[in-house]
Amino acid sequence: MTRFLTILLSLFLTLTLQAQDEQKDSTEASLPTDVYAYYVVVTPGNTVASLFGHAAIRMSCPSAGLDYCFTIKTPEIKDELFDILFGHLRVGLVPEETAMFRDDYTKQGRGVTEYQLNLTLDEARQLWKALDDQVARGLYWDMDYVNNGCTQVTFDALYDLMRMREGLNVDEVIRKALPIQTRRDAVLQCLDPNTWWGFLLHSCYAGPIDEEVAPRRLVVVPADGAKVLEQAGLVLTKEEFSRSSVSPLSKQHTWFTPLMASVLLLLLCLVPSPKVDYVTIPLQVALLLLLVALAVFSRSSGFGWNWLILALFPLTAPLGILYMLFHMGSIFSLPQLVVAVAFLIRTLYFIQRKRDYLQHIIHSKKQKDL
Repeated sequence: MTRFLTILLSLFLTLTLQAQDEQKDSTEASLPTDVYAYYVVVTPGNTVASLFGHAAIRMSCPSAGLDYCFTIKTPEIKDELFDILFGHLRVGLVPEETAMFRDDYTKQGRGVTEYQLNLTLDEARQLWKALDDQVARGLYWDMDYVNNGCTQVTFDALYDLMRMREGLNVDEVIRKALPIQTRRDAVLQCLDPNTWWGFLLHSCYAGPIDEEVAPRRLVVVPADGAKVLEQAGLVLTKEEFSRSSVSPLSKQHTWFTPLMASVLLLLLCLVPSPKVDYVTIPLQVALLLLLVALAVFSRSSGFGWNWLILALFPLTAPLGILYMLFHMGSIFSLPQLVVAVAFLIRTLYFIQRKRDYLQHIIHSKKQKDL
């Protein structure tokens, strides 16, 4: 009797599992099979927030009438520059209709290029589900341009998908596509430190952007994400929907370069007149306070600790300048070094002049006592 019940139970379980498999197969068969994924790159604009361009992931299912670009956004920006420098902004992934997404950037005069990805149906479905899950979490990131900008967020979703492919070493692909060591190297490729915006941003950014990180964290520029995907053989087609018609800040040059300005500052600091102190000392203090404020209070930008503080602070200036010399080219530029040397020269002159002035007072007092 017991044996008969065991056989009957086994038969029942087998029939139940078969029914579940048939239901699952039926469900799978009813799902759309025309699911496509695209990596979207928007060219740089003429605002601070758009210096490096923008990245998004487009998911499309024509049979279901669905076509969205998943992009990170924040509704909290009021004053762009101040909020980026000192704000505490929250961002999240948002689905935006592709037609609206393209139209917004086309009106800004920015180019939009889409790279159709060579994904299997299951991979495309997994990617869409992962993006939907992130959207459902709302504004769950603290804005940090170094660690979770648009490129990092979109590329992370693709990275998690690629690393599950057999025979594909994503880290090795990144190293071949992007032969760089730090995230500053990535920025240097598209933001010349000899331009004013390059000089300012490379002066403010330090610490986090110079750290050695895992290969996946080196993909910080939208165009670099496309290079990696092409190197990995994941790009089927490339389509340019609009071309850039604006001059981005990173490409705007002027005859009055940062190097010229730094040399003029150096010459000014060599002038022996005490009146020069009225210009140089307040400027040095203002720069120090700005760098300290950015290192301590700036969250959205991800600036972190800045080694230039050592070079501009009078007591540690020699040590800071020595540090700069050892990192010329990789972290610091010639205009930055010239500025630091100029302030050091003026500081030494100021100390020497005050020393002579104090000695004069002491000598006069001794003469008076006698």
